[in-house]
Amino acid sequence: MPTRRNRSVLTGLAALVAAGLVAGGFALTARQGTDDPVLAGPTASSVPTAEATADGVVVLERQGPDLPGSGVLDRCDSSSRADVARYDTAALGDVVLQCGTSSQGYEHIRVRHTGDWRQVVGGRGGRDWDDAMLTAVQTALTTPRSGFPRDAGDGKVCYAAAMRFDDDAAPSPDAFVKVIVSRTTDRVITAYPTRTDDC
Repeated sequence: MPTRRNRSVLTGLAALVAAGLVAGGFALTARQGTDDPVLAGPTASSVPTAEATADGVVVLERQGPDLPGSGVLDRCDSSSRADVARYDTAALGDVVLQCGTSSQGYEHIRVRHTGDWRQVVGGRGGRDWDDAMLTAVQTALTTPRSGFPRDAGDGKVCYAAAMRFDDDAAPSPDAFVKVIVSRTTDRVITAYPTRTDDC
């Protein structure tokens, strides 16, 4: 079972996943050590603060910092490749959420899923939609639940996690998050709330 992936073993990982699927539904399992860095972003304001439970549940704080912060998003005005956040994952190594375009990254999530994330937050507390999204992405990628990540086909890897608020209330109606990452570019393609926890 792979614990870290370097770019030089990308082809080997793809072959391993394909062989495992043929042999009976192999799923990559990743666990993050408690002393590993969770997120190494370009500025401190891009660091989501999230409590991760032992089973990989995303805990959304009702009150907290504004993520990713205007300084981070200001870079998106000049480059779609600017980093919004970086994540140290056990299965894929360094994964980045870039400013992106309409087809991937923060911009894709903003265009396609702002309404979905606003529904999750539901006007409760002082958090914006991207506070919830970034917290969910961080937990799903760095402290995935058992059985994740999973191969999603077409060079993509899927993470899924349950979500709850810090007062134990569940988001309604979407209680899960799915995060899709490109295996070839190590970039977050999308992240959205969903009613199911499968990929």
